[in-house]
Amino acid sequence: MSDSHPSGKPEHAPSPGNSFLPTELAIPPMRRPHLEFVYRIVANMDPKISRIDNIDGTGLTRLILPIKDGLVEGPQIRGVIVENSGADWAEVPDPDKVFTRLHARYSIRTDDGFFILVHATGVFRQGPGVDLSRPIEPDALQDDVEYFTQIRLEAPGSSPYGWMNGIVALGVMIMSKGRPVIDCYRLTNFPGIAAEKL
Repeated sequence: MSDSHPSGKPEHAPSPGNSFLPTELAIPPMRRPHLEFVYRIVANMDPKISRIDNIDGTGLTRLILPIKDGLVEGPQIRGVIVENSGADWAEVPDPDKVFTRLHARYSIRTDDGFFILVHATGVFRQGPGVDLSRPIEPDALQDDVEYFTQIRLEAPGSSPYGWMNGIVALGVMIMSKGRPVIDCYRLTNFPGIAAEKL
């Protein structure tokens, strides 16, 4: 999502940080980063979940949520999640709270035959003032939850996807009919300009 000025140049929003810290430090003004859309994933989960309760007597629960398969599509990528190539090894610190730390790894196979490894870490938690004592499955929408990940991508350097190795990417997520839906964005200071290979 890049804002454009009528001149065709991107419009940058100033950083709120410019109002903080002593001005005598002569720090140049900073601006907010832009978000550029990379892809959308719709994943299918395997219902066979493994649960490990009260690890080391700490109350921590580990949920192993296998990823069965899925679809991937964006402006520069189209493909599938490789069948049974990964899982989310989620942590539930307190079973009485709606809060989960996400630790997912899986692989993508692009339509032109390249494999990309996805590492995603983040959180799933109820939104402010949202009553999640009611069941939220199979849907957890943006009005209900904070559901975000930081995504690291590993792609073959000589492939058309080598640029993915050098981006900072964020996953914005919902759950729809039991399927995770992930919109991946890259953070950039240069909106409208394609990321370059390392």
